[in-house]
Amino acid sequence: MSSEAAESSRARQVEESDHEEDEVEPPLVRQRPWVILASVPVIVGNKDEQAEKILPGTDFLLDFQDPPRPSYLVLPKRIAPDPTFDRCFPYIIATEPSGRLLFHATQGRGILNTAYFLCDAHTRTATRLPDAPKLFPSRSIGLIADPRRAGHYMVAQLHPRSSTCHETLLYYSTDTDKWAVKRLATSPEHKPWRSHGVFSHDGMLWWVDVAYGMLACDPFPDHPDLRFVPLPVGSEIDESVFRNPRVFIDERRCIRLSKGKLRFVEIHAPYNPVAAVSTLSDNTTVCMWTLVDPEGPHHWKFEYEAPFAEIWADESYITAGLPPQKVPALALVHPSNHEVVYFFHGSSLFAVDMRARRVLACEACLISPHLQLQFQTSRFVDAWELPPTLLGLDPSAADMEGPDDEELSMADLVIGSDEESASLVSEMEFKSQADEDRSLGELMSMLKDMAPESAPQPSLDQADEP
Repeated sequence: MSSEAAESSRARQVEESDHEEDEVEPPLVRQRPWVILASVPVIVGNKDEQAEKILPGTDFLLDFQDPPRPSYLVLPKRIAPDPTFDRCFPYIIATEPSGRLLFHATQGRGILNTAYFLCDAHTRTATRLPDAPKLFPSRSIGLIADPRRAGHYMVAQLHPRSSTCHETLLYYSTDTDKWAVKRLATSPEHKPWRSHGVFSHDGMLWWVDVAYGMLACDPFPDHPDLRFVPLPVGSEIDESVFRNPRVFIDERRCIRLSKGKLRFVEIHAPYNPVAAVSTLSDNTTVCMWTLVDPEGPHHWKFEYEAPFAEIWADESYITAGLPPQKVPALALVHPSNHEVVYFFHGSSLFAVDMRARRVLACEACLISPHLQLQFQTSRFVDAWELPPTLLGLDPSAADMEGPDDEELSMADLVIGSDEESASLVSEMEFKSQADEDRSLGELMSMLKDMAPESAPQPSLDQADEP
């Protein structure tokens, strides 16, 4: 055995030993059902086969499939009439484990007429939110259940969005069916903020910039306190050195919820900022950290580091037919097992047990069925844990102790699932564009003066990819 191999073996043994000491597994329970939800919905016309499966009195279809196959939100054109217009394809912004999801769709061929819909997966109905100013980019918008009012929700966005210090929270409440503005009680200064998604976790909203850190607050007090949580030490990067930072971010980094905790995942690979590509190296690895103390001096706990060389060498990787020595793109983390990470390679989506370095499953997967591989990144896919009531199960089923922790299959639970999905998403170029932010006074004035029947629309300078 070479010295490098011996060292790798010893390091792995130490890692497994530390894991056994640090983390005592709870009794095995049956995992909550979940799906891999594509962020780009499928749009169908009246004559499409899937359109016929959208039942009278409902607004959409949920095409559930077992992971690692993707599941889709299927929308009729009456809700999303512009699926092919440049950057303005429909996009799922956020999901809630109670069975709610938030998406946007343009209404009339253009970014000047974007509507936001809050969906109830139980009733398959989509409710259009009142129009509001300055909601772009969509990945800076969060959705959270209201703990004070059962069955109600809040949609929220920090303002100014791209500044170094946020001042206000623009929010919509289903309780009042209105938009309003709150001034933040505290707000830390930080670098110019980029939007890489918003999570609802532990009663708070978490705004993510995976180059820098997270901003978090409980959005329900009259004057929320906003806090900043940096990434693990040594993980901050300067996006300005990359020719295409969005591609680098989407393929190499993500923050996801797994087992009730926020996890930061990163692929360590040499990157050529001029060529905007990653290059193969014996040191290419996948690392994970867990957020354990947002308020203390040590925010993150290191979980593991897995060399791709060991994954590529495993028989399961070869059997899956995946190309050797090719660095894949990050997709998501298993919501019930943080040791399982999903990756894209071309049109394949595969799951890897990171401690065993073993491929668990591999399926053909196109987030956009029109062969657009730019959709094959963490930006366009996420795990959605489903409420048992959505599938007609006993609500306590997900918490029952059992002989193993098997996942519930979608096979007998899907309503109107087809293997074939249709999409009219055209080729598009994703470009972040600077937007002009408004002060608290301007936002309040716009909300006050907004006539119920009018629809003030964002200006062209707001345009951004989801």
